[in-house]
Amino acid sequence: MKKKIRESLKSGLTGGILSGVISGLLNFFIIPFPKSTLDNAISHSIGGFICGLIAGYIGVFIYISLEHDKN
Repeated sequence: MKKKIRESLKSGLTGGILSGVISGLLNFFIIPFPKSTLDNAISHSIGGFICGLIAGYIGVFIYISLEHDKN
């Protein structure tokens, strides 16, 4: 079980980093609404990171629970 938790954390961290980078880049170059584009990019990067982390973590745990129910 520890290995599966470790894998879900890696998956969530990877998804979070990629979401944060993509969200930050898009908001830096396309939608600069706040006072500065840097504030906007940082805030959206943090939001993207959190969303990606939660999505990856929940997705892997759903997969684990479905696999556990099969056995």
